[in-house]
Amino acid sequence: MTSHTDFDVAIVGAGPVGLAFAGWLANAWGDRANRIAIFDAKPLQASAQDPRILALSDATRLRLGSLAFPSNATPIHHIHVSEQSRFGQVRMKADELGLRALGWTVRYGELVTCLSDSLERRGVKIFRPANVKYAHRSAVESLEVLELEDGTEFTVGLRVDAEGGLYGEAGERDQVVDYGQWALVSEVVLNVEPGLLSGSNTLAFERFTSEGPLALLPISTDQRKYSLVWCAPLETVQRRLACSEHDFSSELRQQFGRRISIEHIGPRKSFPLGMNWRDKLVQGRRVAIGNAAQILHPVAGQGLNLGLRDAMQLCRSIDPSTVAVEHRLSTALHDFEKSRVADRQVVVKMTDWMVKGFSNHNPLLGAGRQMALNVMEFTPPLRKQFAELMLFGLAV
Repeated sequence: MTSHTDFDVAIVGAGPVGLAFAGWLANAWGDRANRIAIFDAKPLQASAQDPRILALSDATRLRLGSLAFPSNATPIHHIHVSEQSRFGQVRMKADELGLRALGWTVRYGELVTCLSDSLERRGVKIFRPANVKYAHRSAVESLEVLELEDGTEFTVGLRVDAEGGLYGEAGERDQVVDYGQWALVSEVVLNVEPGLLSGSNTLAFERFTSEGPLALLPISTDQRKYSLVWCAPLETVQRRLACSEHDFSSELRQQFGRRISIEHIGPRKSFPLGMNWRDKLVQGRRVAIGNAAQILHPVAGQGLNLGLRDAMQLCRSIDPSTVAVEHRLSTALHDFEKSRVADRQVVVKMTDWMVKGFSNHNPLLGAGRQMALNVMEFTPPLRKQFAELMLFGLAV
């Protein structure tokens, strides 16, 4: 068994949150960036080929700008929010907030590749494929020891867990909410009603139905290619996966009426939806961020943005001298955990409310939702306040 004592910080999970945290930490630590390591079970090629579409707020794009960001990311200038069979709707626009865009869509693989290249230039050590099989505290220095599948051990001052997977794959959590929904995802080519478009501004749709939310996110600036996320009970999703492209297109169009016409449906996939989170992020010299801390329902696209705010705040909370001294690290991690409470609670509760509040047949709640959307549509300050909360959260 080989033993190493090389790193101040080891990050387990080389997804966007783990990579971004390593990059921000490397920027802050300068010539000590080689004391930062990332371990991921997948080879880079497997992650680079992941076609999933991520939705990032403009605040997140700005934060990632100091590291790397794909040049072909698609901006979202306007978001059209509505509810099926009701007149309530609201449209949020980037120019109302003085922003270049409300958000951006980017392929998971392209973002991971950009961030990985950025870390290599900064001197961060990346181990792939490297599956961390066991972890324990060293008997002498009271440090974290990571053991890989091949028996290699690495002793580190701080372990940062940034790998959580999908809902249902994350292991035991303190709080779990099962919404009884699955997400059907696909890439579609469609035509948007010209009256909804405004020049070259891209438009995203968030549509609430009694089965669950439905989103269409632009993935090109030509106003035709979209990423579809359609949430519904498992039985309904299975039926939609099995039906013909013609029947699927007809059913999708019924959700939007004359707002869209559909030309092509790409391959369809699905995954379960729910929400789970840890009450405590810190355990000794170990801290959880991103999906290792909380997994959210994709409604409003807040999960990754929240996880990146976790990473940014943790980066601000530690430095090499802090990690080296256990009692100082304990204090810093306690303060970090405390600083994340408000932002996490607000986003978790808002996400939960949006899923439960809109995914039902209750006529009284329906009338209230319609009123709320209309009030927001005709009250610009309220619309701006809601949009800013979604974009920037409560991070300090």
